[in-house]
Amino acid sequence: MTSKPSTRKRSPTVTRRYGGLDAAERRRERQRKLVDAGLEVFGTRGYHLASVRDICAEAGLTERYFYESFKTVGELFDAVYADLRSQLQQRIMSAVLHQGIRASNAMNLGEGALRAWYMFLQDDPRAARIMLIDAVSVSENGMRGAEAAINEIAGMYRTFVSMLYPDLEKSGYDMDLVIAGLTGTAIYIAKHWVRAGFKQTLDQVVQHNLAIYKSMAAAYQPAEAVAAPKSASRKPKA
Repeated sequence: MTSKPSTRKRSPTVTRRYGGLDAAERRRERQRKLVDAGLEVFGTRGYHLASVRDICAEAGLTERYFYESFKTVGELFDAVYADLRSQLQQRIMSAVLHQGIRASNAMNLGEGALRAWYMFLQDDPRAARIMLIDAVSVSENGMRGAEAAINEIAGMYRTFVSMLYPDLEKSGYDMDLVIAGLTGTAIYIAKHWVRAGFKQTLDQVVQHNLAIYKSMAAAYQPAEAVAAPKSASRKPKA
């Protein structure tokens, strides 16, 4: 007589906890350590001098844990950049919301956003190096990340300019070109400031950037001012 196969159910796999963390939580913790280590190594030595060994030594992890989360050093760089980009977004948004409550005009609101941008870079020179220098030379993904961050900054400037000069395009100016110029200005001012070791004060940098926005007022004419000469030129019928 043949015996019937056992139908006993297997007990569910139990995930062991160490230090109060399960396997998934420990993996996330290791990944966080690698991202923090990447910020330190990339931000002080530069991407092109960074190695898996350097990053793991900084994180206090063996190399096998690096490849548990990332396939390459470039993939880790993308994760570090994305983390910095998220922090920058939060910093600028908080500044805009805070300034918006107190701001009496659009120029003050814009100043708060610009100050948050420059202060973010000054507070952590490692972030400045990664976002302004290495990001555009690392990989295609890095360039896409940098482009996305630039577009976000450009969107902020577009809102700012629209509030300051709502009839700018009616005055004959192309908004896209204006925003491209203003965004490039902020980025190149930041690069110069970082490379000079933050020689100028934060207030000086912000005020120099704001001067460009203020100078636009000389060329700007509200829609009603543009329409006025046309109506004035019409001679009354006899």
